[in-house]
Amino acid sequence: MSHAHRSRCWSLLARPYGRIITPVPYLIDGNNLIYAMKAAGLELGRTGLCSLLTMLTARSERVSVIFDGPPLPGVPGPDSGQLDVAYSYGLSADELITDRIAADTAPRRLSVVSTDRQIRQAARRRRCKIVRSEDFAKLLIRLAEAPPKGPPAEPPEKRRGLPPGEADKWLKEFGLDAPDDDHP
Repeated sequence: MSHAHRSRCWSLLARPYGRIITPVPYLIDGNNLIYAMKAAGLELGRTGLCSLLTMLTARSERVSVIFDGPPLPGVPGPDSGQLDVAYSYGLSADELITDRIAADTAPRRLSVVSTDRQIRQAARRRRCKIVRSEDFAKLLIRLAEAPPKGPPAEPPEKRRGLPPGEADKWLKEFGLDAPDDDHP
């Protein structure tokens, strides 16, 4: 790949002022993961995968997914909050992913999701965590099937009130007088 062509691709992955988006905890080979999701029994496209990946971002995880080719209508843009979506346009997504691995400033914190041999070798050289797409697909399916966590349960005392004398005990503990029954 020529230097000018590579520079153009990096500009697609760059933030304002030319800073590259690094590090991210998860760097995902999007098309590879879509195929793994299908093999695991869940058929979805780019939009569906991005929706599932937002569950990870809801857990304060930064996720970057790179797809082959140009963006399709309706698929999230380059940056949707904690989910960074990038496209390879005329290049191979594998090449962009390996470039991102090479440019990452903290590669040991990076989890690379792919079953592609070239990507896994690049990740291994930089000592990134490597997650097979099939295993990550199973994790996403479990997250999708898990019941949503609601707010923490209220303590029972909140509903039924304190036992008799408990409020007086705490008022005395803090040096406050118990309220008189005569005054409102």
